[in-house]
Amino acid sequence: MTSVTFPRFLPLAAILAAFLAVASVSAQDAPPALPESATKDALVQYQKELEKWGSDAAKSADEFLEKTGALYYESTKLLLTTDLDENERVEYDGQMAGILGSFALEESLKSGALGGERFAELQRRAAAAGADYAKDRSESARTRYVGYVGQLFNVRLKYALSQSGETREDALVALVGDAITFALAVPEYGETAYQIVMAIRAEEQELGEEALDALCDAFEESGDPKLVKPIQKTSGLRRYARLPGNELYFEALFPDEKGDYVKKFDPQEHLGKVYLVEVWATWCGPCRKEIPRLKEVYERYHDAGFEIFGYSIDQDLDALKKFVETERVPWPVASQKRSVEAGFRGLYEYYSINGVPEMILVGRDGKVLQVDCRGVRLAEALKELFPDVKPLDWDPATDFSARAQEGDAK
Repeated sequence: MTSVTFPRFLPLAAILAAFLAVASVSAQDAPPALPESATKDALVQYQKELEKWGSDAAKSADEFLEKTGALYYESTKLLLTTDLDENERVEYDGQMAGILGSFALEESLKSGALGGERFAELQRRAAAAGADYAKDRSESARTRYVGYVGQLFNVRLKYALSQSGETREDALVALVGDAITFALAVPEYGETAYQIVMAIRAEEQELGEEALDALCDAFEESGDPKLVKPIQKTSGLRRYARLPGNELYFEALFPDEKGDYVKKFDPQEHLGKVYLVEVWATWCGPCRKEIPRLKEVYERYHDAGFEIFGYSIDQDLDALKKFVETERVPWPVASQKRSVEAGFRGLYEYYSINGVPEMILVGRDGKVLQVDCRGVRLAEALKELFPDVKPLDWDPATDFSARAQEGDAK
């Protein structure tokens, strides 16, 4: 079963850390009793004693929880009724969430049904934390709320993955829906919701892909940076993989006669033509190496209706302009920097392009024909697209772009 990192906020972390120490052979048989005085100081001291006793008495983390879990639960429950400051409440609510999550999963797996006394308590505490958060939108209130809800989702995920057939699928589908809905309401949970979906994808490929689509679509539609950030690369990779046969998102600014980046690319102007979008940078060695070959391609096919549009990811625009002038690059070169400043998405990030140069070949209908269309692949594609033009005689055996992809700049 794939594990997922959920927000636990000290849920048994200090407790389990006790097993970094060597167990003592002189541990007393019975654990220390709960203190008669249920004050904060007395209970805090008691948990320290309980941790020491458990680390001496148990030989594993599972045995430690078996011997001490109930007492940690009782003492934490009492601690939450004492006069805690804001940070302490976050700490002990997080600890309670972790304890209840462990107990709820154990109860569910033993009974064969999701639920039980501890699961119900976890739900109640999550609801109470949610009510507190609705009244007080503070960071601490949100942390407590996310901690309890995160444990509920953790239990549901692990229980669902222990099932089979339709029961497993139905439980996972419901979980994904709830996790996405919660993240949309509390964006700080977005990263964990994404992790849940990736864990499902590792176990159930087809279902996981559908769940990932749903999550990426919902997060992107929200426009919230806290939700967009965790899925940015994944969404881009999915867009890139689906480019062939679809239209290329390409909004960019090209320089005018004065060198000012003000000319916007309009794909409608180029319908009926074949064009290549080259994502590159002046500091990229493989990119520089491609320029002479692209010049040869441009010279051979331009009059037949072929265009090249450069898309530079350079931050140093002076270096870009100097390179284009020095090398006499005959096609227009857009600047991602200026395009992003104008409000457009950066092509490099939008498609999670793994390295430059990246070359995307677009057909006469405005749809992408090939990605990573370099070297001999480009020559072969143009040979088919322009049968009346004498083809390039590039030799696959000497095609450096086909043999040395690892040398591309990242």
